[in-house]
Amino acid sequence: MTMRIDAHQHFWNYAAHPDHYVWMTAELAILRCTFSPADLKPQLEAQAIHGTIAVQAREMAAETEYLLALAADHPFIVGVVGWLDLCDPGIEPAIERAAQNPRLKGLRMLIHDRPDADFADSPAHRRGVGMLAQYGLAYDLLLKPPHLASAIRLVDTAPDQVFVVDHIAKPDIKAGAFEPWASDLARLAERENVFCKLSSLVTQADWTSWQQSDFSRYLDHVLAGFRPERLMIGSDWPVCTLAADYASTLGIVTEWAESLGAGEQDHIRGGTAVRAYRLK
Repeated sequence: MTMRIDAHQHFWNYAAHPDHYVWMTAELAILRCTFSPADLKPQLEAQAIHGTIAVQAREMAAETEYLLALAADHPFIVGVVGWLDLCDPGIEPAIERAAQNPRLKGLRMLIHDRPDADFADSPAHRRGVGMLAQYGLAYDLLLKPPHLASAIRLVDTAPDQVFVVDHIAKPDIKAGAFEPWASDLARLAERENVFCKLSSLVTQADWTSWQQSDFSRYLDHVLAGFRPERLMIGSDWPVCTLAADYASTLGIVTEWAESLGAGEQDHIRGGTAVRAYRLK
């Protein structure tokens, strides 16, 4: 049986370090608490999920160490996407050290929070990302639609690097926005070393009145570009709880995917994550 993987979720202890989570605005106040492996594990079991990828939520090296320590204590955390300052010209020794931990599967920086829409392709960032392939690390692309053009240029400089688009690049589903997101994401999907997470869809929709039908157009478009072999499901828990519980969040993708063949569903529900993140 193919492993079932939640390819994108987070942990944090807000009370311990409230100043570390500057992105938790008043609108996101319900996230200002602790979300631990003990909170997530019963939900995984209820959905028959075998493992998760824990993704950084703070821009600091301590976040990577925190997640790797959790993964050491909780076997269901089968991989970590951490954070290092890839724009630091002296970062390579830190990458080399971090990559020695087999639980570290990738890194990401918060591209979509940068004021420069061309940050992804900036020389310092491009140089840092260019170091990752030799250490077997994937790079998660956290984008919004304005960042897609720059991300394509970045990807074209690193054909041997595995890239994973988080959250289908966050189209404004609530507003029904489709272009230029659709055309730009289709261009990115032409690069065979790029994968895509079907995650955070519910928080791009109307948090209080979303319907399953809101997502079909977007999911169909992503499927056409990436095909199941490069798509993976992710909950974005606990961020998803702004709009839906864990089961309902995953259900958006699993219900949509019911029309696909069993093998195609296996890719999306775990097989793709195993390949992209080199899971065992």
